[in-house]
Amino acid sequence: MTLSSPLSGSVARRALTTLVFLSLISPARADPPLLAAPLGGGTPGPVRQLFLDPVLADARAVSSPSLAFRLETTNSWSVPVLVSRGERVVAVQLDSQADALAFSARLPWSALGGSGGWRDRVASTFSWRVTGFWGGFEDGGIEGWHRLVGAYNFKRHLHPRDQINLRLAEAGATAFDLRSARISPGDLVIGTQVLLLSGGGSRLKEAAANEPGWGVSARLDLKAPTGSLARAGGSGGVDAGVSLLASVELAPWAVLHGMVFGTVVSPLASNIALQPRLLHGGADVSLVLLAGGWAFAIEDRFLSPLLEAGWTVLDGGDDGVFISSPAAALFRPHNQFTVGIRRGSFTLAFSEDFTLGPNPRGARTWFYSSNAPDLVLALTFATPL
Repeated sequence: MTLSSPLSGSVARRALTTLVFLSLISPARADPPLLAAPLGGGTPGPVRQLFLDPVLADARAVSSPSLAFRLETTNSWSVPVLVSRGERVVAVQLDSQADALAFSARLPWSALGGSGGWRDRVASTFSWRVTGFWGGFEDGGIEGWHRLVGAYNFKRHLHPRDQINLRLAEAGATAFDLRSARISPGDLVIGTQVLLLSGGGSRLKEAAANEPGWGVSARLDLKAPTGSLARAGGSGGVDAGVSLLASVELAPWAVLHGMVFGTVVSPLASNIALQPRLLHGGADVSLVLLAGGWAFAIEDRFLSPLLEAGWTVLDGGDDGVFISSPAAALFRPHNQFTVGIRRGSFTLAFSEDFTLGPNPRGARTWFYSSNAPDLVLALTFATPL
């Protein structure tokens, strides 16, 4: 289908003219302080991390390159289960500890061709991770916490602790089947962010002179298939996403960041029947509170369902099996809640999935937990260059 009406052509020309005009207006030449940046963590579940997962960033322009290293440990639990649609039956189990080292380098375009003009508004970020999948050491501690607070233990007593069992396979087709520890390089993600609007004057004590107090940006993310699906490093396909980001200083001690995004993802590089939905969306919001060189951040991240609908969990009518399976992680919306504390270049963050919504088969009927990921602990070092 082509859009050839005079109205559609007029709208397209006006939109293009507006973007060109905005890109030619030079913003103030100052960088927002890293202390006030959002946590910017993705959703590192064993299946979700195979696909493009845009992360939150400060929407204001930057003039200096920066580098970040993120060391994170993620625990995922699920009992082995079969899911079916028609005559196709797929075996799924997501049980491992994943320890990852993620690298991120941000390069403003002004560093390439001199400051001034539209280059001041554009920056690209290159992100890549390498993950070590293994049985880990966290299962016993998590089970102890469940006993202490009286939480459901997801039938963990039926399975040995600290073992790796990552499987997504059916008869004649396997996406991945990991039963021993291994190192898995991931996919390369390149994101280019363009400042659309900014204004106001920063009131933060840590801010440089002439730094704007708010900004709105758009970003295009592309994921290249540099990771192996068989090693659970990547989906094996190219993904793309578009995000709209905003940052605003609410007070001299509080900054609010937000993002909405949509992605288009490729199918898994396998003829397995269980495949991702083509279109995805999500929203991320972060509140950063500043005090005496410290920052405390709260971040909430909501994502649409990951895999295609129409699949049935073959749980034999056992509610315990159903809620211990990867069903919530794969077929329902996902919400990740993260808190973090930052001092200087270092940020320590803790994350847990907690999704509001009907859960008629669960022990708690008003929310559910996917357990893939379950617990995420991350230490980030970020510095300007």
